[in-house]
Amino acid sequence: MRVQSVTSCSNNCNYTSCNYTIHAILLAAGASKRFDDAKQLALIKETPMVVHVLEVLQKAQFDSIKVILGANASDIQQVLPPETKTLRAKHWQQGMGMSIAEGVKDLCPETTHVFIGLADQVEITAKQYIGLINESKQHPDKIIAALYSGKLGAPAIFPRHYFSALALLTSDKGARDILRANKQQIVSIYMPEAAKDIDTKNDLLNYQLARK
Repeated sequence: MRVQSVTSCSNNCNYTSCNYTIHAILLAAGASKRFDDAKQLALIKETPMVVHVLEVLQKAQFDSIKVILGANASDIQQVLPPETKTLRAKHWQQGMGMSIAEGVKDLCPETTHVFIGLADQVEITAKQYIGLINESKQHPDKIIAALYSGKLGAPAIFPRHYFSALALLTSDKGARDILRANKQQIVSIYMPEAAKDIDTKNDLLNYQLARK
């Protein structure tokens, strides 16, 4: 697949090398219907969830991180550090796939790999994110994806030759169809923590109780 069409860039990227540059997309655009509130703002260790996950990502080795916003964008923007790069997805209501597509279309042309992470995966550590990046550097032509609950999913890293397919996503399933169609091209990393996302207020309560 060719990616010449994916050249829009609002990142002001300043990469020193084109050998391996990885841009992280943190998806925080959903309406959180099952949570019945803006779960991105729910407190995790006294920090808004989206900020907590962003701070963990910042400890990894990404060249750049961008938060994709949609529902409650203004409220979420207010809690993010001022220097945070954001993109307001125009069609976030159409699902996670559309938010991924808009984020990928906004990548700098120098980007060789894109990381896709979720703002509600609060138990993943910086060490695990670094592990994904290291696997990607060892296998730069492969997709690197987390394996949990018997399935492949986010967080995941895609090399450039998948950007065109990612830019065409429209469904609420995110990039799962791309993962299913390319199983032979995936290095899976067992990551049970990725399954422990926060979808409901009961999930949040259980998370908080487990840490008391």
